[in-house]
Parts: sequence; structure tokens; C-alpha cells
Amino acid sequence: MRLSPLTEPEPVPEPSDAPGAAEAEGEDDTASRIAGGPAPAVGADGTYDAALVLVHGMGEAFRSQILLEWAEPILARMDWMTRDRIYGADDTYGVHLDASDLSGDAPIVSVTVKYPKRREPGEPVVAVEKRVAIIEARWAEAFVPLGTAQIFRWAAPFMWRAVIRMLRLFWATMVLLPWYTLVEHPRAARKDLALRSFVLTFLFDLVRLIVGFAVFVPVAVFVFLLAVVLTPVLPLISPLLLIPAFKKAAGDVIQGLAGSIGDVTAWKETPVRASAMRLVVRDAVTRAKGLVGDGDVHVFAHSQGAAVSTFTLFEEMDPHAFNVRQLTTVGAAVSLLGRDKWRGRNDPYTPVQNWVDRRADQARPVEWANHWAIWDPFSAGPIADKTGEARARWRASYFPRLAGDACGPEEHAVHNVSQPFLDHSYYYKNTLQVVEPTIRNLLGPDLPGPSREVAYIENRLNVINKKSLGTNMIAAVVIAVLLPGLTAVSAFLASGVTLVAGWFGWIGDLFNGSDAAPDAAGSVGFLHEAGQLTGWGWVVASALIAALLIWINQVITEYVERTLIWDRCPLPVGWWLLLTSLPRLVYVVGAAVVVWFALEQWAPVAPEWRIWLAAAFVVVTAFAFLEARFAPAPVIVPARTRVEEVPGVLAEAVEPLTLRHARDSVAYRDTLAARQKALDPQGWWARLWARSFHHWPQTEQQPEVGRPSSAVGATRV
Repeated sequence: MRLSPLTEPEPVPEPSDAPGAAEAEGEDDTASRIAGGPAPAVGADGTYDAALVLVHGMGEAFRSQILLEWAEPILARMDWMTRDRIYGADDTYGVHLDASDLSGDAPIVSVTVKYPKRREPGEPVVAVEKRVAIIEARWAEAFVPLGTAQIFRWAAPFMWRAVIRMLRLFWATMVLLPWYTLVEHPRAARKDLALRSFVLTFLFDLVRLIVGFAVFVPVAVFVFLLAVVLTPVLPLISPLLLIPAFKKAAGDVIQGLAGSIGDVTAWKETPVRASAMRLVVRDAVTRAKGLVGDGDVHVFAHSQGAAVSTFTLFEEMDPHAFNVRQLTTVGAAVSLLGRDKWRGRNDPYTPVQNWVDRRADQARPVEWANHWAIWDPFSAGPIADKTGEARARWRASYFPRLAGDACGPEEHAVHNVSQPFLDHSYYYKNTLQVVEPTIRNLLGPDLPGPSREVAYIENRLNVINKKSLGTNMIAAVVIAVLLPGLTAVSAFLASGVTLVAGWFGWIGDLFNGSDAAPDAAGSVGFLHEAGQLTGWGWVVASALIAALLIWINQVITEYVERTLIWDRCPLPVGWWLLLTSLPRLVYVVGAAVVVWFALEQWAPVAPEWRIWLAAAFVVVTAFAFLEARFAPAPVIVPARTRVEEVPGVLAEAVEPLTLRHARDSVAYRDTLAARQKALDPQGWWARLWARSFHHWPQTEQQPEVGRPSSAVGATRV
């Protein structure tokens, strides 16, 4: 990514009334932009080809917060995608940052992006250039916020609606998905089975179902009991703030929580404030239309912003009059929040039908793509006008053959961080499944991209990596909770505490002069007793071990993701699967060993049952290790606006891709070969890696990909 050079402003010529003068000026302006001359003024009306309107979700949003949160990952990935040499790009391509006004009354980020046009093999490279503006819509100053008492009175009943939706999502992910997998696999051809055996596949699916149900029950009980406890507590929070001690202890936390859900209350309970939110979105779309002129406007909305944007675009506006071509919702609370509510009225809300109606008789109807994380409790799955239709669209995300006739937007089930209460906030970190599709929608079909097989492999490996993150995290927690309680480990840690305390005491004695040294060993006496950790020592040790193991897991996951998504030439699939499975093997086996010794210490099994217990341990450990590799991965559910489109969707589901078929495809082999030929490793480690896994160098002279001399003059689209 590069900054456009600053140029001295030129005198503005007097307008000419001569015939054709305006056309000539327009042609000169376009020519200067293609040739790399000074770009039009930032924010000038009609000078952009596309504008992206970012709408924030629930919670307080500061000026430029949502703009920075999304513009950074979008532009970083856009620059990477538009400079891909296998499609003919070179160092002159990519993103040029024209301006980044983040402190003004109307923040904007504007860029000029140049990329090679999609072409057939052997055709010359044609450069495409577009100007893109990114703006935000936020309503922090649009109305006076609600009081704490009003927010928390409403929060209790709303909490139960959110909890029920969350448990329904967890039931679907933990139990229904394994059940459908168990039922569907016998209908598949043996060559399409990952384990290549009906018996092994059935046993593996059965274990998945049993484990999923066993995990769901305690999770559901915990969430339900937590909701029961919070139900009487939430309405009492505001009166409790009148107590000085309580306000001092919990005031900041409560005010932060009120700020997070206050806008949600305002949207549902105060129609005047809800209208103010919609007005902010309308004004942002209107501004975007002015920036692009005849260009395209894209709206990107998160969480509550998705509910506000959907209602605004399809109920109150004509999106086509404002050139809105694409609505992208992530973590959408459309079904959860619905529309504003007037007392005594029961207005029906059918967002999907409203969208379908807006598309009628339009040459370029507005498209809608919805991204939902599989553990996000707020979006809780696809968007539909009825619960049954949403469930049908959810099934189609994993088994396209089960797609019903329900209409809905294009659905993307994604994997963010594999943590239920963090998935909702980390869509911007999902480069492959959220950021990249948004860029492709923004730049249009001329942007080159991978084949169907290569895209499937990238998505499948990304899902394996995210599932490994969750598996390793669970294993880390198991190890951290049980390991300090083992007698030998407890004694070792207790001696370690004494040793470290002695070091600190010795260091303190050096600097204490003639005064008595502080009793460092006595200060940590509450952590150990009689050569073993105390209860507090166990808790502290568990917390430290958990922090260490989880940190290591996150570092490994981020490194693997970086090599998969940001390396120009990722590892071949076979090597990737082998090497990335090693950390998961260490975590899972480590957890199994700790649990085995814990049972031996606290609940020893009779010798005649030991063999069966060992067999059960082997089965569960093998399942935990292999689950990330063989778990079903979601697919994109195409948008459907008419029942007549169902046969086409079912026809595409007849021959689903598998990882084995995709990696054996000609498209993947050709792409891998092209990336290996374009390798230019820098540094000894990169060269060693390239020689070990990519047979580099393949020729004495590396081929030149995307030479500037082969490019035709840039075109404006």
C-alpha cells in the first residue's frame, strides 16, 4: 500500500462555454488519473467509482472507530489481492492511499486501486483502475442516551430471548449438525468419504454425536442458571448504584455494560430514537451516492447496524435510486432485534420479503450477503422471515441437498475465533471468509480470483485451523485445571514457589543494607503448605498455566493463518495438514495424559475395568485429534428470491467438492505450480523453506510474471 504523492494545487481555470469544453475537461481528468497524475479533490462529488458505507453495531462508537476497524483489514487485503503476480500484476499495482481524514466532521478514507483484469490464459494483461471511498454511519450524537434504569429494566426480558436463541444455535451446532452428518454420510459415495470407509465414518460420526450432546447439556444448564440468577439482578442494578460503596466498586463496569446495550434498548423501545438511527444511515447513503455519481454504493453493517440498515434500505428507501448495489451484513441481529416497537401495535416485520420486493423489475437489483459465525449468539444463524425457514437455510449451509424452498440472502457460515462470546466481535479479523468476499463485491467481477477448487481448499484449511484453535483451547483449560492438583506436580510447583521466593529474598537482602531483609518466603506462604500447593496455590498455578498454554495456542494459530492466507505460495495441502496437526496432537495427548493420572489419583479404577477405560481414552483422544480435520465445513448458500431457483441449487449439490478431489484437481495443481514458479524467497529461512517444500529453484532463471510491458493501458470502469 502506498501514499499518493502530494502535488501543488494548480490554478483553477475559468469555466468555458465553448461547445464540447465540458467533455474535453472530463477526458483530460480521466487521462490524468490513468497516467498517474493528480487525483481529483478528496470527497469531490462524482469522482469515485464505488463507495463503502460502514454501519457500526451495538455499543458506543467513537468518531472513526468503525472506519478504522474495517478500513485497515479491507485495504490491507485489497492491496495483497490486487498485487498477485500469478494474475499478471507487478509492483505498480495495488492500493494507493489518497487521503485518510479521520478527525473531521465527516471522516473518509479514499484510495485508488489498480489491478489486472480477469482474463483467459494467453490474453494480454489489462489494468483496471478504480477510486474507492470508505465512510461511516454512526449515531452516537444523534440522540440523548437512555438512563441506566430504563436500560436494565428492559434487559431482563430481552436477555431471555437472546439466551433462547443462543441455546438453539448451540443445540444445532453441537447436536443437530452431528446428527445430520450421521444420517447423510451413508447416502454419499464411498469415494467422497474422508475416511474412505462406511464403518469408520459411522463410528466417528456416532462419537461426534455423543460427545456433542455430552458437552451441550452442561453448557445449556450453566447458561440457563446464569440467566435465572441475572433475571432479578438486572432490574436492581440501577437502585444499587445509589449505594456509594457499590457504585465505587462496580460503577464503571455497569456504565460500560449500559453503553453496550443502551442503543439496543433505544432501537426496540423508543421509536423516535430508532428513527434517528435510521436517519444517520440514510444520510450516509445519500452522501455515498453523491461521492460516486453513477458509481456503485455498498452498505456494510454489523450487529445492530445490520438491523437498522436492513429496515432503512428496504422499508424506508429505494436503494436503487441511491445506486445501492450490495448490502453485506455480518453478525446480523436482524432476526433478534427486528424493528422498532410502538406500544399497543404488533407490526409484522419480514426483512427478506421486503428485500425481494425491492428487487422486483430492477435491471441491477440490490444483492444481499449475510455472514454469521457458527458460535455467534447474536446472529444465531441465517436470516429468514420465519424460524423454520431459517433452520432450512442453516441445514443448507452444511448439506446443500437439504436446501428447502425458503428465500433469503446469500449466506456465509464463517469461523472467527471458535469462542461463543468473542465470535460476535471479531468478524473484522476473518480475512478469508469476511474481508475478502467484501473486497470482491466492492471491486466487481473484473477482479481475478482463484478457481472453485482452490477457493474450496483455502476455506477448508482455514476452517481446520480455526477448529484446531478451539480444540487446543479446551485441552489447555483441562490441563491447567487438573495438572497442579497432581501430587508430584504440586510438590514440584510448591518447591518452585519456595525457590523463586528465596531468590527475591536474596535480591532484596542485597539492596536492603543493614536492615532486616523482607520475609519473601513468608509472603507466599498462603500458596504452599507441607510441600504441596494449597487451594489458592492451585488456583494461581492453574491461571498461570492456562494463560501460557492459551497464549502459545494463539501464537501458533496466528502463524498458521498467516502462512495460509498471506504467503504468496502456501504449503502443499499434504504438508500443511501434517505440520499443522502436530500442535493439536501435543495439546490433545497432553490433556489425555493429565486426565488419566488425575483419575488414577482421585478415582482409581478396578484392574478389571482398566483396559476398558484405556480403550475409551484412546477413542476420545483420537476423536478430539481428528475432529478438526474431518468435521463438516460449511459452504456458501446462494441467495434465493424465487422458488423456481431451488432446482438449480439442488443440481449444484449433486457433486459436492471434497478436500481430496480439490487437491487432485488440475486447477489446484496449476495454481500451485504457478505460485512455485513465481517464488522469490528473501532470507536464508525463506530459501530453506522454499527448497524443502516447493522444489525451489525450479529453473535457473525464475519466470517474470506480469511484466509491465505486457499490460495494456489502464481502463476506467
